[in-house]
This record gives sequence, C-alpha cells and structure tokens, in this order.
Amino acid sequence: MTTAGTLIDRAVNELLAGTVEERNKVAAGVDASATEITLSYSLSSIRDHTVVQIGDELVYVWQVNTSSKTLTVDRGYGGSTAAAHSAGAITVTSPRFPRGQMLTHLNSELNDLSSPMNGLFQVKTVNVAYNGSDRMINITDATDLIDLFDVRYRYLNDDYPIIRNVRLLRNMPTTDFASGFAVALDSYCRAGTIQILYKAPYGTFTSGASTVADVGGSGTLEDLLVLGAQIRAMAGREVKRNFTESQGDTRRGDEVPSGAVANSMMQLQRLRRDRIQAEAARLARQYPLRIRK
Repeated sequence: MTTAGTLIDRAVNELLAGTVEERNKVAAGVDASATEITLSYSLSSIRDHTVVQIGDELVYVWQVNTSSKTLTVDRGYGGSTAAAHSAGAITVTSPRFPRGQMLTHLNSELNDLSSPMNGLFQVKTVNVAYNGSDRMINITDATDLIDLFDVRYRYLNDDYPIIRNVRLLRNMPTTDFASGFAVALDSYCRAGTIQILYKAPYGTFTSGASTVADVGGSGTLEDLLVLGAQIRAMAGREVKRNFTESQGDTRRGDEVPSGAVANSMMQLQRLRRDRIQAEAARLARQYPLRIRK
C-alpha cells in the first residue's frame, strides 16, 4: 500500500515541476544527538544560517567548514524530529517544501475530508459478545465515530440478519461504557455475537512510513491527499510575497504579478472539489443509507 512518504514525493515533485533542488550526501553516519555533520561533496550554496533537510529532519546550520565539508548544526529545527542518519543519506539545501510540513499538510487534509462539509469516512467493524439482556452495548475500541452504518446479529456462520431498531448514543459515562459510545437496542435480541459497522473519520499518518491503509483510506483517496497537501503548501506563499519589510527580486513583480500564486492554486482547488464529490458519491454507493426502523 502507498505510504505517506510516497505521497509527499509525488506532491513535491509536481509542485517543483522539474526544478531540481540542491542535493548532497551525508559522508558518515550520525546519531540523533550529533551536532556536526560531514557531507560528501562541495558545500556549494550551504552557508551559515542555512536550513538543510536530511530525510524528514531539518537542521539549522550555524557554521560551515568548507575544507572539511562539515556543518555545525542545531538538530530537529522547525518542529522536525532529530533522527539518526546513515552514510549516503540525501540532503536538500533550503527545501521549498520540507517533508515534515508536507506530512502535517496530509494530516490536516485527512481531518478536513472527514468533516461534515466534505462527508468522507472510513468504515470500521467490531464484533461484540451480547448477553441477551442489556439494552445498551459498548462499541469496543471506538475512539471517534461519525454514525452507525449497520448492526447485525450472527444467527449462523453464513447468516447475519440486520437489527433495525438501534440507536447510536454518544458521550456515555466511560465508567460503564469504556469508549463513550454505545448502541441502544430498542427491540429484543437474543444472546450471541453482534457485529457493528460504523463510519469513522480517517486516522493520521504518524510518519512517512505510515500507509494510506493505516489511516483507513483506499487507493482512490491518494490523489485527493496529494491535491490537498499541494494547496496547503502553496496557501502561505502569497502572504510571504506581500511582506513589506524586505525588498524582493526587482524582476519578480513583472514576471509574477501579485495574486499569481493564489491564482495558480485555482485549478488544484477545482480538481480537489471535483474529486471530493466523486469520492463521496463512491462511498454513498458502497455504503448506502440504512433504514433502521
């Protein structure tokens, strides 16, 4: 299954549109606490007070030694996490779209897609042993829940009839219902196994190695996540362009007029809107509305 790292690579490569950022390689492995990093090739444009990316980590360069190709750095810059890096690890000088920020954008997009406005979700299943007498059943391991989709009784190993008279209860006391969510049975149901299917928000990527499946998504969600991350990555660039306390490139105003960055996102926003509608329609067809009464 596709990883978050793969989605980040795709999003960044499309945004760079063929632009190759300056790269180098770590000459000798370093642990997460090392403050000196030696590179394999000429430092080129790496200077004092430059930011360098190694894997998912950003380091802030305090000082460079061009003869030994060594950087004196602060680790875990800009909210990234310091990590060990092996010899040969690729470095990127002053990355336009740092990987840690892109991972944050992917997670923000996952949260947004599960909002009521966009209406996307994953479906989870839990099997509960029912004693035949309780009117309310804890939804085991549920941490967040949008709505019930299906509640069934295991009559035989090949027969799961739907239980229709059920209700979802939220904010239940966790002393009695550990998850805080419960299913209320408004009609008799014999003792046995009850299968609960419910709609839940997407999870979040914990690292670049997390897969789309880990957050509850499928292959059809991948391009949506890429589009959303790209839009979020570009959203602040018009703000930066309008800073008044520094003088930009004198040619840039003619070549890239004010508002050009914002306008460049319009096609991405249209694509994202259309893909959300298409994905919502797919989920609606796959998980149609159930009449429970």
